[in-house]
Amino acid sequence: MRNCKGYVYLEIIAAFSICIFVVLSILPILEELMTHRKNIVIRTEAHHLLYERLTAFIDGEIQAVGQDIIYRRKSYELIWRDHGDFPGMIEGCVCYEDESGKYESICDATKK
Repeated sequence: MRNCKGYVYLEIIAAFSICIFVVLSILPILEELMTHRKNIVIRTEAHHLLYERLTAFIDGEIQAVGQDIIYRRKSYELIWRDHGDFPGMIEGCVCYEDESGKYESICDATKK
């Protein structure tokens, strides 16, 4: 390494800037991915609760009365209403708030 006249500090700053740019580009993508992952878990739990309540209604274990359900520290609202298109059917809906603050609902119908 004789007569090595380089711009060491300039190269270090350039390499550090490139690394910072890459990290700052990846962080928003990672944040969106984590939020999407949490929303999938919440939606799966809502599906589970809806079909659990619909099955209990079909078996005659519960009545078609709206209720608030707290499951794993998350609040879900169960709503029952007559299905407009098909007489003799009742529709159950589970409403919840996802991680981004939007209200979502999942609905399905069964015989009365």
